[in-house]
Amino acid sequence: MDTVIHILLAAYNEERALGDVLNGISSVLGDGAFNVWVVDDGSGDGTGAVAEDWKKKNPLVLIRHEKNQGLGAALHTGFTALIPALSPDDVAVTLDADNTHPPAQIPSLIKPIQEGQADVVVASRFVPGAKTVGVPFYRRVLSDVAGLLFRYFLPIPGLRDYTCGFRAYRGSVLKSAQGKWGRLATENGFAAAAEIIVKVGALRPRVREVPLVLRYDRKQGPSQMRVGQTIFRNVAVILRLRRLLRS
Repeated sequence: MDTVIHILLAAYNEERALGDVLNGISSVLGDGAFNVWVVDDGSGDGTGAVAEDWKKKNPLVLIRHEKNQGLGAALHTGFTALIPALSPDDVAVTLDADNTHPPAQIPSLIKPIQEGQADVVVASRFVPGAKTVGVPFYRRVLSDVAGLLFRYFLPIPGLRDYTCGFRAYRGSVLKSAQGKWGRLATENGFAAAAEIIVKVGALRPRVREVPLVLRYDRKQGPSQMRVGQTIFRNVAVILRLRRLLRS
């Protein structure tokens, strides 16, 4: 059976960006077997309509939340639907739906998994070759501080960037993680990204990082991240997962 690449997008009011992301995905994966899963997290614009239109010519599963529940809840919904569809050697990729994570980087994420060199690959801001374009200063500080805290309190060999959600996972690893934890994301907000990687990392997968090119200058509209709340939730995640992993 051919390896299938599954792309998971959690989208909230991304009508203006989602089409570019979807077209970018098809341009880099169009010659292979792939499927896109979009969770429309209670958008008030035409996000769902963009996905429905793209679905007419491309493989896409659209799941809708009636009300906005947050990034973590959308990822939970997506993983709940996606993981049972994974074969052990399939690859699942998560990236932001706002076009700040270039789909052109997907091949570099999935290659180490396809070649048997890694089980999880993360697009990282902390490796040589990484670039951030148009990222506000407060976002850079938040990422740096969060990275330091997670590396110190919840170290995962090979991982430095815990908060970037642009990742690829081997299907067997996600299936094992769901079997162990049940729910990978219990956080509803942006701290869910760190929660997921820590839970997956508890299985001791082979983790590799590749340089991230973060194009924040392509973001349409204001950020949905509340900095103070995100910092607080990341600290809460660290404390909760340290207790959980010790039990």
